Amino acid sequence: MYIAVQKIYGKSKVYGYSKNVVTTTLNLGTTVRYGWRYSKEQFERENYSYKIVVKESYRENRKVKQKQVVMGTYHWFDFLDHYVYPDDWFYDKLEEIFPDKTQVQINAVCDEIDRKVDVIEREESDKWHSSKEYKIHNKHLEMIRKYESKKVVFDELYGEDIFEQIYDIHLKVMNQELYEQLPKIRAEKKKADEEKREYERKCHEEQQKQWDNFYKQYTSGSYSIGSNSNYTDKEKEYLKKF
Repeated sequence: MYIAVQKIYGKSKVYGYSKNVVTTTLNLGTTVRYGWRYSKEQFERENYSYKIVVKESYRENRKVKQKQVVMGTYHWFDFLDHYVYPDDWFYDKLEEIFPDKTQVQINAVCDEIDRKVDVIEREESDKWHSSKEYKIHNKHLEMIRKYESKKVVFDELYGEDIFEQIYDIHLKVMNQELYEQLPKIRAEKKKADEEKREYERKCHEEQQKQWDNFYKQYTSGSYSIGSNSNYTDKEKEYLKKF
């Protein structure tokens, strides 16, 4: 058995990540909310794949024939995430097509495929990380990360739905008038938060007071079981002792 890795070029165009991140607007009548999306313009990628085949030639009636098992045809981008490997289906297929081979021999073939795949992965990974598409896409991801991180902090300080009315994806101020009202919005939010905390504190104290009163009545023996309960006399006596 031997392993053949064939590089196949496709004729159709293949596209990758978007070239830009653009601002979107949603007009709500009284205000405008700014969002974002990836642009429709995408990077064009090279269209080639690797076909991995295990073959063996043999003679039958003085004619040369060949047995083979195709592991698969994988686009170069599949190798970046370690997607390509000999799976159980492929192993079973090798046993079916090459019944005269031992498990040691089949394992050796799979190990050799792994080594060849590792070489392709390193080559394609180096090529990908030096590409313009990779660098720009990483910038987009970092920009989105900063945007989302600032939004979380902003929502905590000023309340939800304010951030999107002021900033776009590039953190550019789009609503100067609302931006200048932030100190006032912050003061109102702080006051509302304090009132909420005070309300929750009083509710907690009231609940604690009710529990304390119940506990005192219960432990002092003043808590009794109503005559209309479904407990038997024996159960009532047991509960009183408890």
